[in-house]
Amino acid sequence: MTEEKKVVSIEDRIPKLRETRRKKANRRFIFYLTCLLVLIVFVVYLQSPLSYVREINVTGSQFVSKDVILKQSDISTERSLWSFQLENIEAKILELPEIKTAKVTRSWTHEVTVAVTEYKKIAYIDQGESLSPLLESGHTLDHVEKVDYKGDAPLLIGFDNEEIRKLMIEGMQALPTYLLSHISEIHYSPTEANPYQVHLNMIDGFELLTTIRGFSEHIKAYPSVVSQLDQANPGLIEIDHSGAIFNQFSEQPTTDPDLEIYEEGEENQLIIEEDE
Repeated sequence: MTEEKKVVSIEDRIPKLRETRRKKANRRFIFYLTCLLVLIVFVVYLQSPLSYVREINVTGSQFVSKDVILKQSDISTERSLWSFQLENIEAKILELPEIKTAKVTRSWTHEVTVAVTEYKKIAYIDQGESLSPLLESGHTLDHVEKVDYKGDAPLLIGFDNEEIRKLMIEGMQALPTYLLSHISEIHYSPTEANPYQVHLNMIDGFELLTTIRGFSEHIKAYPSVVSQLDQANPGLIEIDHSGAIFNQFSEQPTTDPDLEIYEEGEENQLIIEEDE
């Protein structure tokens, strides 16, 4: 028994082809229309206050006010959240001499956060009647009255020479925070033999005579030197590349048998062996 094949005429197939094409055309039209509507809505959104920044947070600033940072960044609540490049804003903020790093982020809640890291304050420059806070970048802040000095950083006295001051800053930058906090004053006291000599007053009552060249290495030896001395009888410690010598202010000699005592006038001079 032979199987009869069903034959569909072209007349019967044409309506179905037309219907399929019509459905495809409709779907394509709906897709394009949806894309157009989304684009229109997005453009309207960007132009409307709905896209504006609602809140701006600034963190990490101490020396620079929030208003100064916002003015420098050109961010405001009257700008669209998407109208600026984050990298460009960060570059603008870094133009402020007090700012070391800047990171700007935004969220879908229309908040912008500006997180900055400022250069550390490492000293105050004595200007006579006032003090100028000095940052590790070498930039000085607005003058403060001496009565407002809280001893939170050493005083630099006599550092009018810009080159010498720059070398001094580099030496202080290499110091750990705990050592820097032990320094009360640094006086620039050059001699003909040593134009880089400095005289330091320490918070524990000792005085230190050293040089800007190799400053950080000399100061790092200070704790081991002081640990061998009688804290009740401070004096002047001279530290250079050859070692350390202690000149005691009082006439009372040290009782440490490891220290060799030398008489020099009314002072007791001690050659101190630095710890490795």
